[in-house]
Amino acid sequence: MKQLYNTYLFSAIQIKKEVRKTETKNNEIKVKKLPFAVLNNAEIIKVFEGNGIVEVESMQKAPFSLNRFVRLSKTEYVDKETGEIKKYNTTKTRNQNPNELRKSFKLLRRLINYNFCGRNNEKHITLTYGELIQDYKQVNKDFRQWWRVIKRYFPNLEYICVMEYQARGSIHLHILVKDISNEDLPLEQTLLDKTWTKGFSEVTEIKSNSNLGAYFSARFTDIDLNEDIQNENTSKLILKGARLKFYKTGQKIFTTSRGIVRNKGHTVTQEELEEITKGAKMVYADSKVISKINDKGKEIVVNTITYQQFNKNVKE
Repeated sequence: MKQLYNTYLFSAIQIKKEVRKTETKNNEIKVKKLPFAVLNNAEIIKVFEGNGIVEVESMQKAPFSLNRFVRLSKTEYVDKETGEIKKYNTTKTRNQNPNELRKSFKLLRRLINYNFCGRNNEKHITLTYGELIQDYKQVNKDFRQWWRVIKRYFPNLEYICVMEYQARGSIHLHILVKDISNEDLPLEQTLLDKTWTKGFSEVTEIKSNSNLGAYFSARFTDIDLNEDIQNENTSKLILKGARLKFYKTGQKIFTTSRGIVRNKGHTVTQEELEEITKGAKMVYADSKVISKINDKGKEIVVNTITYQQFNKNVKE
């Protein structure tokens, strides 16, 4: 383990040296993703838990304000939750800013892991249209009308609904549902056929998975070209992250009902973290070094943030 850490640290130092050679404008903010390096005496350690998944975000320095966002200048602000200094987004469409979309999918992944685990009272529903539809507002309206009908049959049902785009740009819906008051959910295909008349529908069991959030998030960002008839003869079957370009500013990637619980995470000490992750396998880790070039052209490290994901469902 020590040898692996030293390898990560050496790689990070090498990359860091390369970054410092890059020409930058004065006062430019730089965020460089590096191999994982252990933070000594991190001031903030935040943990998100759900369905056996433990995500850990550690910050070398605590942000200096109690407010979530603090304005630094006309072009910059600091995000208290991450400790990052960011530039204000002036883009007109979300597809010009994929990083913001990926943050939304990160939140989605946590919501799924916190609320779903493949029990008998959970289902995965797909609703599609018989014709190409790209009107986000119309799809949202159709879903709301359909949901009101379904609730007559299952009044204690809660959902996470994701608007997903096919390769041709047509919208369809993926809905994870759970009955919070019962151990079983007898929602069958015949009911979907009766209540959704705008195209194809399907209901399937949510199979137990070591990381449901990661499984569904990958589905919702990548495009399987075999889903679209006009593309089924293509040699490439999967386009990673290809759906992201379709989402526009102001369009929600997913919506939830009130009964879906938000995973806000909680801060812990290093000792508490070791107890929480005891016996769990670390499946992913990386680090980010946030720096700024001052007026003299010197690079100053503002903060270092590490991310780790542990999976208690995977045997060491």
